[in-house]
Amino acid sequence: MKVKIIGGGPAGMYFAILMKKADAAHEITIYERNGPDDTFGWGVVFSGKTLSNLRAADDPSHAEITRNFEAWDNVDVVHRGEKISI
Repeated sequence: MKVKIIGGGPAGMYFAILMKKADAAHEITIYERNGPDDTFGWGVVFSGKTLSNLRAADDPSHAEITRNFEAWDNVDVVHRGEKISI
């Protein structure tokens, strides 16, 4: 099957991984408007449930993602001078 993906962001890239995993014969092309050397901070935040879903869908990509991301124990939210740690 020929698969064309519009957008090389996190969703497009992960979809490509899962499609190739489903059938290695798939011919996958990703179309991205930005250049190959352009970099952007996506600012993606993964909940524990999302990480579990990523692991269940494809353990090798989960391992690569978690090996290369930043994690925080708590995030402070400040609203009208009141700080709440979540």
